[in-house]
Order: sequence, then C-alpha cells, then structure tokens
Amino acid sequence: MKRILKLTSFILLFSIILLLSIAYYFSGLVLYPKVRCNPDHHVFCQGPKELGLNFEEVTITTEDKLNLVSYWIPAKQSKGTILMVHGHGGQRNEGLRFATSLNKVGFNLLLLSLRRNHGGYATMGGLEQKDVDAALQFLKAKGETKIGIFGFSMGSATSIIAMANHPEIKAGLFSSGYGSAMDVLIESAKRDFGIPYYPLLPVVKWVLDYRSGIDMDTVRPIDHITNIHPRPIAIFHCKMDDYVNYHHAEDLFAAAKEPKSLWAPECNRHERIWNFNPKEAEERSVSFFITYLK
Repeated sequence: MKRILKLTSFILLFSIILLLSIAYYFSGLVLYPKVRCNPDHHVFCQGPKELGLNFEEVTITTEDKLNLVSYWIPAKQSKGTILMVHGHGGQRNEGLRFATSLNKVGFNLLLLSLRRNHGGYATMGGLEQKDVDAALQFLKAKGETKIGIFGFSMGSATSIIAMANHPEIKAGLFSSGYGSAMDVLIESAKRDFGIPYYPLLPVVKWVLDYRSGIDMDTVRPIDHITNIHPRPIAIFHCKMDDYVNYHHAEDLFAAAKEPKSLWAPECNRHERIWNFNPKEAEERSVSFFITYLK
C-alpha cells in the first residue's frame, strides 16, 4: 500500500511539474515572441528610407521607463497625424506598407515601436496601453491635435482599447484585430498544437498572468469598442485569415456603434490585407482618414 501511495504521489508531482513546465513554455511564446521583419509579410524591412520618405527616429519614454525608438514621418502640409501600432512579434516598420499613400496626401505618421522591442514583453494589448499613452503625450507635446490611430493585429487590439480611453483620438482604423486576447490564444492553441482547453490552458493563463503582472482576461477590445462612439472606426480583416479568425472582425463590428465600416476581402493570410490588394487597401485607408480625421 505504501508503495502504491508513493508511486501515486510521484506520478502526481511529476504531472504537476510537467504541466507547469509546458505552461511556462507556452506563456513565453506570448510574452517573448521572436521579433523579425518578414519581407513576405511586412515587405519594407529597411525602414522609411527604402520608400524615399523623409523621417527621423524619435525616442518615446513610457511611464515604466522603456525607451521606444520610433519613426516620425512628417508631411509637407499636414492634415493631421496618424499613430501606427504594429502587431505581436512585429516592428515599427509594419505600417510602412500604408505610409507612402497616407503621407503623400498630407498625414504625419508616427510608427510606434512597442515595448517588446525595447526590453519589455508582449501582453497582447495590455501593457502596450502604456506605449500608446506615451506616444500620445509625445504628439500632444508637438502640438498635434488631429490624431488618428491605425493598428495591425495586436496593435489593432491595443488601438481599440486606447481609442476608447483617449477621446483625443479622432478616428481609428483597426486591421486584423481580435475581440479577446484569451479567445484568440485558445483558438490558436487548438488549431496550431491540437491542445484542448482542459487541463493545460487554464494553467497557461495562470502562469501568463503571473509572469505578465496583468489579468489577460481583461484584454478584451470587444468590451471597449462600443465606447468609441460617436467617433468613427473602420475594420479591415481577411475573410479567411489563417490566425485571427474572421468572426473576431464580425464580433467587433457588431459591438461597435456608427459611424463604422468593415472591409473583408477574400484573402487568407493574417494581416496581409495590403499584400493581397495594395491599391484598394491604400485607397480605403486614405479615404477613411481624409473623411474623418478633421
């Protein structure tokens, strides 16, 4: 009997350690994604100079003392300023696909570099709020008053929450975003690794909360998008997105109030809506900001 109890205790302890180790590994994939420029995705990996744009690097300091080295691209005759927020594992260059067309019609652009690139870790839009806060302070210190926001994937989720909390943001374009950070992580775990919710994912969530210092259940753009009204929003999303399912766009659009619009072309790669149709993507983004950022 003692031998059985001892064996049972050993198996239980081993299972707990294994479960925690796996949870720690998966939480690390969220907090510390590999950061790289993928030419097939981001296209312009050499910075604004690759596009012949006039720019300068600016350092934006967050309240928790991270220095975010970002791109400031001024317009010759400014109509307003657009804050561009990149995605999970991305860099400040992600918005460059839209930069030439937006800058050409008169928008200053601030391509924000998020905390994962500067000694911090990614939190799917949670702590990234501090990065947007600091960027808005930077823009207001420059005297900018007509401010829009353009987010990509995690940057879209970040931008939705930020816009709801900052009435000075006049218009928001959200590309390939999600309604809930945990929902998209649960969906990706099942799709990419075949992992059911129980027993692993609650432990992953617990470890993720502990390591990040925030409750990941609170990163829910869908709970905030309604509060943006009456300011305008637009949602871009590939209808067959292979990472953030299209239902997130539908859910966000349903929760938002007017004025709102949704563009969902038949592309099938996550956050490659520009790559699928550059001309229409640029025309729609330019039209949105010209119409509403005033």
